[in-house]
Amino acid sequence: MLPAAPGYEHKFLPTVNKYMLLDGGYIACYSRNEEGSIYSVGGGIYVVGQIRLQGRYIGRIFHPKGYEGKDISAAQKFKTLCNETFSAARSLCWASGDTGGWFRIQ
Repeated sequence: MLPAAPGYEHKFLPTVNKYMLLDGGYIACYSRNEEGSIYSVGGGIYVVGQIRLQGRYIGRIFHPKGYEGKDISAAQKFKTLCNETFSAARSLCWASGDTGGWFRIQ
């Protein structure tokens, strides 16, 4: 591993691979709870982890199977999945498919 840039530290993003085949991608789980989070994306919002699911990327946004073209941040199914997967969220978690930038997907 390369050393962290000056003023920064290495962080490991908790990743749960619930789907292992090629037609998958990642949702990010966010919380307003700073404690136990990995990093801030600004505005009091923090990333707590990511989960791999079946689906596909459309541009840099991942769309879980059955949710193509839908905003998953309001879907209770993904809120529940994030809250059950990452205890740091303290039941205040929601999801987004905006993860393609992490993998340099345009």
